[in-house]
Amino acid sequence: MNLMRWSARLTGAPWRVAPPPDDPVALPGPRDPLGSAGSACPEQQSGQERLLDLHELYDLRDVLGRLPAPVAVTYGGRHRLGYANDAYREIFGSCPPGLTAEEAMPELAGLGILPLLDQVLRSGRARSVKARTIPDPTPGGRPRCFNVSCVPLHSNERVGTREGQSPPAIGVLIFAAEVTDQVAAAGRLLAAAQRQREGGETLQRSLLPQKLEQPADLRVAATYQPGGAEAAVGGDWYDVISLRGGRTALVIGDVMGRGLRAAAVMGQLRTAVRAYARLDLPPHQVMGLLDGLAMEIDANQIATCVYAVYDPAAGTLTYASAGHLPLMLRCPDGTVLQGEQQNGPPLGTGDGSHLSHSLRLLPGTTGVLYTDGLVERRDQDIDFGLGQLAHTLAGAIGTPDVVCARLLRAMGVTADHDDDVAVLAFQLPAPVAVPAHEPVPVPETRPSTCEVDSVHQEV
Repeated sequence: MNLMRWSARLTGAPWRVAPPPDDPVALPGPRDPLGSAGSACPEQQSGQERLLDLHELYDLRDVLGRLPAPVAVTYGGRHRLGYANDAYREIFGSCPPGLTAEEAMPELAGLGILPLLDQVLRSGRARSVKARTIPDPTPGGRPRCFNVSCVPLHSNERVGTREGQSPPAIGVLIFAAEVTDQVAAAGRLLAAAQRQREGGETLQRSLLPQKLEQPADLRVAATYQPGGAEAAVGGDWYDVISLRGGRTALVIGDVMGRGLRAAAVMGQLRTAVRAYARLDLPPHQVMGLLDGLAMEIDANQIATCVYAVYDPAAGTLTYASAGHLPLMLRCPDGTVLQGEQQNGPPLGTGDGSHLSHSLRLLPGTTGVLYTDGLVERRDQDIDFGLGQLAHTLAGAIGTPDVVCARLLRAMGVTADHDDDVAVLAFQLPAPVAVPAHEPVPVPETRPSTCEVDSVHQEV
């Protein structure tokens, strides 16, 4: 007996090996996927194989009739109905064959399928539409949704066609798959996401100051624009805090991340800033305290922030930045300056090496604090956005409210914006003009533009 016949098949070796003539053991014959029907063919009995046509095995009309999904077949340029299975008629009613689709199947017009049939015949390629809704005729029934596919049916005749070219389409097979439950589930998820977004936006707005304090020597205004419907709520915030000695603290920040967690962290940081501001600490020390607090709240979530203190007696603005974008100032002569670029690390990193910078401001100076949503775009470098903001601020003349509105409009921030935006604008009152008949006092010698103090304070 030849044992090689029963060994494992090697690569490239046949599954069956013919036995030697003297071996009495018979091998199993070749497997026939068609069973006895195939072996009964005379051609196979004579040693020749024949490929059977699918129609010899199955009745295509019977197969379509057994499908639980609606199926219909149209033919010709006017899409005359040739066949509709039982599932189709159960949903849409009687469909007389031979009539055009517009007459026999008026529901196709409501589903927007009739133009699709023309496209399929012209191009010879399948087309489909998703989640088309039809009303349920039963009382109290909910609407049903279907994904509808239209597949071209080609002729077997290749007369007039080039080699390798498919014959023209002579009809269309329309197949509808019900997705009512999937559409309802997607609607529930969308509604839940919308409720969560509205809850987060309500939380964030409740944590922002409802009314800004208006110091006697400084005019301020702020605006907050949440992201569009596709963007989750963020952690942008701003604040204005009155301090002793007529000074005013101006704060803006941005918690990285999205959702309720970011809004909750924002609320804790804003509350802490108001508490630390009462200690009359320099801005860089306030940043150090906030940095430690941010690590305790969530070591995996960082935030950026600018804390500035305006002293009207000295005419100075002292500030510290924790990884935030630079503040911008428009001097009375129209010159736009950016704040010191050398700032500390974001809050929550534990570094604590923040600096305080001092700016000497002239009456009539306008300043802007903002979050990255105002200047950052996915398809642009952020320097381009900063340059555009500086150009816009140079011509933004008016009260802080007007300045905020103009900046949002010029920077393209709309209700569909993909990120939250917070802007805090402040303005020093311009000097009061003195009538010509009154004596003009000699003004104190001061610089003609905004000055940056050369003294920086470090932790």
